[in-house]
Parts: sequence; C-alpha cells; structure tokens
Amino acid sequence: MKKLVSLVIAIVFLTFTMIPTIYAENNLVTISNNYEISSYTEYYEDGSYAITTIKQSVTPRATSYVKVGERIVDLYNSSDELQWTYKLIGTFNVVEGVSVVCTESTYSSVIYNDSWSLTDHNNSYSNNIAYGTATYKKKVLFITTNTHDIDLSIGCDLYGNVG
Repeated sequence: MKKLVSLVIAIVFLTFTMIPTIYAENNLVTISNNYEISSYTEYYEDGSYAITTIKQSVTPRATSYVKVGERIVDLYNSSDELQWTYKLIGTFNVVEGVSVVCTESTYSSVIYNDSWSLTDHNNSYSNNIAYGTATYKKKVLFITTNTHDIDLSIGCDLYGNVG
C-alpha cells in the first residue's frame, strides 16, 4: 500500500513539474525568435539600391521592460550584390504607458566588397531616440568613386513600439 501511494505521489509530482518545464521550453523558442520586421527600398541613379529594415524585440507581458530596436541598411550594387550592411541598435527602458528612455545607441558594420570602407561614424541618443550617422566610400585605384552617407534614427513610444 505504501508503495502504491508513493507511486501515485511520484506520478502526480512528475506530471505537475513537467508542465512548467514544457511551457518554459516553448517560451525560449519564442524568445529566440523575438523580432518583428518591416522594410523599404530606396533606389539610386547608378542602379544601386538600399534596403532599410526595422526590427524590434517582441514586447514582454510586463509593465516595465527593456525594448531593443534595430534599423539596418543593406546596400546592393546594380548587379544585386551586397556591398555593405550598417546596423543601428537602440536600447530602451519602457514603463508601459508612462515613460520611455533610450539608454544606449550602438552600431555594427559589415563590408562585403573590399572597395568600400566605413570612413566616418557617430552614435548618440537622447530621450527616446537613438541616432547613428556613417559615411561609406568606394575607392578604385585610390580614387573615391562613390559615397553613401547614412543618417538614421530609431525611436520607441510609450507603448514599446519601435520605428
């Protein structure tokens, strides 16, 4: 009888401890895929174009949280070859419906075509907006043949919406 009671208690205990574990594992998958995306394309006279993408972390179910937003620019040449990528990242502390403050502005840059270089860059933040400026130059035989200036901002509103 004691073995049967112990077995029933063990089964009940394992059943209730497995449910939160399964739920937590599903949350981890959701958190690892935590971006909402929108984008637009800008075309240039030389046939090149830039795709600007906005990503934001999914808002957690809380009244106070950290929100991360990214504005990414990918420059392609007229042959659809990726030349470089610039990413502005803003980190925001949000108290839902009450306040939002930008706490950090960072960037990353990847150059895929060696004729391009990042020649100037600056990051800043103020209130609820992160700012980033950059200058990319393309040189052929030490002569600058193309220049792209980036002047981006990304903000967050009182409800955690990044744009």
